[in-house]
Amino acid sequence: MPHVSDLLRTPAGRRLTLVAGPWDARPVESVVLVDEPGELSRAPAGAVAVLSRGAARDGPGVTASLRVAGERGLAALVVQGLSGTSPPIVELARKARVALLAGAPGQTLSDLVFGLREVVRSDPGVLLRRTREAVERLGAVEGAGEDVILRAASAAVGVAYDVAGVAGPAGTPGAVSAATPDSGAVSTVASTSGAVSAATSAVIRVDGRADGYVRWAEEDPAAAIVAGVVAAMLGRVRAAARAAEAARSAALLALLRAPAKDLPAATRRARVAGVPVEGWHVAVFTRAAPAAFAGADLGGSVLTTPWQDGVLTVHTRDERPPRGEDPLDTALIAKVLPPDAVAGLGTCQRGPEGLRRTAAQARTAAARARPGEAEAFDRLGVHAVLAELTGSDSAVMAARDMLGPLDRLGALAPHAVPTLKAYLDAWGSRTKAAAVLNLHPNAVAHRVRRIAEVLDLDLSDPQTRFALQLACHVLTEAGP
Repeated sequence: MPHVSDLLRTPAGRRLTLVAGPWDARPVESVVLVDEPGELSRAPAGAVAVLSRGAARDGPGVTASLRVAGERGLAALVVQGLSGTSPPIVELARKARVALLAGAPGQTLSDLVFGLREVVRSDPGVLLRRTREAVERLGAVEGAGEDVILRAASAAVGVAYDVAGVAGPAGTPGAVSAATPDSGAVSTVASTSGAVSAATSAVIRVDGRADGYVRWAEEDPAAAIVAGVVAAMLGRVRAAARAAEAARSAALLALLRAPAKDLPAATRRARVAGVPVEGWHVAVFTRAAPAAFAGADLGGSVLTTPWQDGVLTVHTRDERPPRGEDPLDTALIAKVLPPDAVAGLGTCQRGPEGLRRTAAQARTAAARARPGEAEAFDRLGVHAVLAELTGSDSAVMAARDMLGPLDRLGALAPHAVPTLKAYLDAWGSRTKAAAVLNLHPNAVAHRVRRIAEVLDLDLSDPQTRFALQLACHVLTEAGP
């Protein structure tokens, strides 16, 4: 490791003058800038402490500063504008084993501190020590969250690390998580530049693909080595989190699709995967594009997964919120909903059966929402009956049995249920049904005739027509 004598031979240290004390009593391990008098008592051992003019002017004086530096085991104390000294100070510096250095009057603190730090950081011994200490500290937080890892790395190396997302098509980076080496605080801020320097960044990879960057401000060999370790750790954390999320999503989908007889087994699997099946659930179903609730303070657990022809978000809390106080409402959903998307909001339900019910309600409500808006199930009125039927396994099975013969229609089979539904909803009007289906009325008549033949049912009978119409709606709401 370098000593004060080595620093004085470098371009950054040539303008410094040794006023008192030994210049090789302690190895130099770091360089710190002291802006406030109290900061000197927190300087690490082996540091060269550079006092700003404010700290030197408002501080306890050179004598007291030397005593503190000796107690802390500092290598040197740099005082700007120090012109001379006295025999007591010379003797104190010798006993404290601290080099007292005078800074040149015209030398800026930033150039001095930066230059000395570069010399110290490039020393092989210092580089090895800083890297080893940082890796040991990171090993203690393996598997922790990203913010914990960033704080540990920043504190160990003395460099502020942040994490930036992969740039979008226009070069716009994502959100940045930043950790400061002094306070250890982590905050999320917006990146101000789409450029990521290869010299001061390390790629985070998940499953072999770039997933973001670990960045820092200064070109520091130790910071670069540790950043590679941090990037690998964050890649493992993200991969594990996504695997757990995928398992929860698969378990939730299995719970939603399970027949009534298999519901207990599906509930157990969902519970093991981490789905909070026992709480109070409110579901949001979106089509075209999902609503992003990342910035909303919802509390509880939020689980999002693709489902049927859209995206389902389930918000779960341990206790049922008072009526009218649930954080998820149509106003919030509409605020974060893309203009071309629609959304539906289910009612608050409890337990695994309640989760299935609120999901079906949300999907039904979404079918009646206008683009850019959200519809609540409890405002649907008579249409709410269809959602309850959709959530009933027996109703769905009865509808599929009734309309099952339509599968024998060959090329017409995929269009049979929509055609029959439009025809019955139009009270048997071929013209109105044709407008809904974008067909000629004669094509509608031909399809309806073939449908009636394969079903072997009398479409003129009111009860038959009602049962078929209800079956078409139940299958449409239930989805594939």
